[in-house]
Amino acid sequence: MKLGAFFLALQQTTVETKSAKPWRVFHAQKQNSKRTTLTAADNNRILRQQKNAFENDESEDKIVILDWWGGTPTRKRITKHECPETACYVTNDRSYEKEAEGILIDNTRFIQHHGDDHPDLENRNQNQYWIFWAREAASKGVNAGGKIMQGAWDSGFNITTSYRRDSDIPRPFGSKNEAIRNARYKNGELIEDDETHIENIMKYKNPPNTKYAAWIVSNCEATAGAAQRFSFGERLVDAGLKLDGYGECWNNTIIESPWHGDHGEPGLISKYKFYLAFENSYHCNDYVSEKFWRNSLGQGAVPIVYGPHPDDVKAMAPEHSFIHAEDFASPADLVEYLDYLDNNDTAYLEYHAWRNEIPNFDTPMMGSTETMLCGACKEIALRKSQGFPKRIIESVASWWWMNQHDDMCVQGFEVPDWLNEIPVVTMEDSYDEKDESHTFLTSLESDDSDDFSLLATFHEKPAHHKRRRRR
Repeated sequence: MKLGAFFLALQQTTVETKSAKPWRVFHAQKQNSKRTTLTAADNNRILRQQKNAFENDESEDKIVILDWWGGTPTRKRITKHECPETACYVTNDRSYEKEAEGILIDNTRFIQHHGDDHPDLENRNQNQYWIFWAREAASKGVNAGGKIMQGAWDSGFNITTSYRRDSDIPRPFGSKNEAIRNARYKNGELIEDDETHIENIMKYKNPPNTKYAAWIVSNCEATAGAAQRFSFGERLVDAGLKLDGYGECWNNTIIESPWHGDHGEPGLISKYKFYLAFENSYHCNDYVSEKFWRNSLGQGAVPIVYGPHPDDVKAMAPEHSFIHAEDFASPADLVEYLDYLDNNDTAYLEYHAWRNEIPNFDTPMMGSTETMLCGACKEIALRKSQGFPKRIIESVASWWWMNQHDDMCVQGFEVPDWLNEIPVVTMEDSYDEKDESHTFLTSLESDDSDDFSLLATFHEKPAHHKRRRRR
């Protein structure tokens, strides 16, 4: 029996922290101390420049996307490097609600506002695409979100963007090609040969039979998923895992950045052979977060994966780059294997062999936000060129919360009855008048590419999971 059976865009003058984690606060303070704070006059000047450039742009292919819950009003053009084919602007100015070609709607904010402060659904511009942006795991918000979306809102969205590969515009946390490029290359130039790269990884590691795994975690039980993952971590420790725990859950907070030092030297995580890339959700389609990409692969550590479905990780990650908890019959078996790798460099380094692969340089490297905005620009530009063809998603709520590998993603949450009663929706079920001979990804791919890029990796959609409705 495996383990699975045990469990049923704006310019800013300062850097703001998104959490109260001490190292985030410390990093933000250091960054802010290095910056010159812009005066109100400077900010007004920048806004005027953006407004003038925006209003003077009379190109026929001009696209305006309204970020509904963005910050200070601006009119920022998506740069040519990010999106060369379109004259696309992202604004937070709601006075453009009726004339923008698209409205980007953050699902987390949508739920938090409980039906208030939303775009005007009843009197919306019919030649306008509303983009459902789900930025958090699908294990969150099913009860409140399902209640708010019931009815017209549920079919009011036309385009989807999220970490899921079956989104219209995938915005993953990372990709195989990005990981390979970041391993030995900088700005496209090779900076370490194969042997040197591996030597530099290993020289920082703790010696065998000492602490070989790290886990930074501060959410121990705020959600059911967080409690479940922490419980599993404790079971590993009880089985003998040689772990250094950091964060509030371990009463061991860290101040400095765990990823790198002040001068670019390797950070805290780099001395560990393994990192516990544990998610606070279980079997939510494609949810493989920065814990896997940044905290593990990016630090020279092998991720121990718990939470994501094994099929998703295999499809997205470099080959033989991770260890999945569900491949072991018990926590003790997993710890026994890690102990073996800790004392066998040859076997351990097999998990780093992917670093010597040659990446695909044919597509630009973009972060998740740039990927989303560029994808939205291209998708809407194509639709505008075709006369704004209609796109109807029968139930975006069903697709997001119910179209999962199994019931584990939303288990423990109260799912509104209506979501259980309707057939599970996939993107293939949507009604679309767009000419399918073109896609927004086409211009970012080369004919002979290996599909390693951040976008091309997600071009091939995964199999849809139409699970049975719960009775």
